[in-house]
Amino acid sequence: MIKADNLMKNHRGRIQAQGENLEASEAWAQDEPPTKTESLNMLERLMRKLSKKDRELRQIPYNKAAKFIENAAKNGGVDSTVFKSFYTKDTEKERIDIEVRQGIAFVPDKTNKNETK
Repeated sequence: MIKADNLMKNHRGRIQAQGENLEASEAWAQDEPPTKTESLNMLERLMRKLSKKDRELRQIPYNKAAKFIENAAKNGGVDSTVFKSFYTKDTEKERIDIEVRQGIAFVPDKTNKNETK
């Protein structure tokens, strides 16, 4: 269920694992866009929710979703609306979905300007 407070947030979306007998997700609704690291952590938390069999089935889609997030961050993030699916080969329903419903997502990580190289 979507909470009314979440509809007021500037940046909303979710990462989902979908399939024949599966629907699991990690969602965000926040004032600041999720960074690359936050987004990769959401993807990892999603995978930890799955059974070993479902994780193994979605390993390639997971890798592709992670690459999508990393590439988006290299380009400053993605604007809504994004609906992207990464399917398991030779299946019709087993996949990882990325949805950016409002705002932007997958922005580069914030850096500490006081850091020295």
